[in-house]
Amino acid sequence: MDTSEVKINVDDIDVKSIGTEVDDRRETVSVQDDTVTPAGIDENDITIADKQSPIVMLFGPRSSGKSMTLVRLSRYLRDCGYTVKVDKTFKSDAKYKEKCEKFLKDLDTKEALSGNAFTDFLLVKIIKNGTTVCQFLEAPGEHYFDPEDVSARNFPPYMTEIIRKLKNRKIWAFITEAEWDVNNSVKKSYVRRISNCKAQLVKNTDRFIILYNKVDQKDELFDDGRIHISSAERLMREEYDGLARLFANRNPITSLWRKYNYKFVPFCTGYYEKNTLKYTESEEQYPRMLWNALMKCFKG
Repeated sequence: MDTSEVKINVDDIDVKSIGTEVDDRRETVSVQDDTVTPAGIDENDITIADKQSPIVMLFGPRSSGKSMTLVRLSRYLRDCGYTVKVDKTFKSDAKYKEKCEKFLKDLDTKEALSGNAFTDFLLVKIIKNGTTVCQFLEAPGEHYFDPEDVSARNFPPYMTEIIRKLKNRKIWAFITEAEWDVNNSVKKSYVRRISNCKAQLVKNTDRFIILYNKVDQKDELFDDGRIHISSAERLMREEYDGLARLFANRNPITSLWRKYNYKFVPFCTGYYEKNTLKYTESEEQYPRMLWNALMKCFKG
């Protein structure tokens, strides 16, 4: 076992964050590297500069729609006057810089993204009037969910440091997929993975969103072009048995009007042509609902 020390530098930068001031202290976090790192991933080369603004983790398996969710939301936020900025200090290698440029270029196209490679990383900041509202961590789906190992201990070192060490509020956006075409045992494993993460990694300041993606697969949820949100949440609970119960509100008072401590968001990134990257962007209601839920998580 390789016990060489891995250092992840977490540097402050001169940005404003919600309700906080940024200092100029430097913090170095060390962990023991006892994991097998896939070829091409340099986990010594991860830097989170902003230790103030909330970190949104789009938590989901491969092909669940994490990247296109981020693209659809980013396009919506730009239209609303926000600045979408890729943090190029997150990794220093040239390949990461290329991915940053590609992401910004993708925002100006109307094509869908191709499937992500295992080594894809991204840190995207949302800025309004010079203030960093939040930052999105984009990481490979394999780093979030392996159906063969659902413990909360198998995150790569860089993610463990982000989750355990950084004081930023974490927004766990757990992506569920309507009509996920997998064996039911895989769905149960995904729920167990979330359960273990919640038990071992979540802090009191963290907040939760359950995003029910690809709702356009469920015709029964729509009437006159509008989605029935309560019906969508009911179907999500049925498809992912036990997931909602992980977030049951145990407070005897607030539980009277808020049964669960998560915010539910039905979502659709767009409507895709088969065997091509061409698609029609989804209605504005979807990114608007997601952003409204996120804003409540940032403030509440």
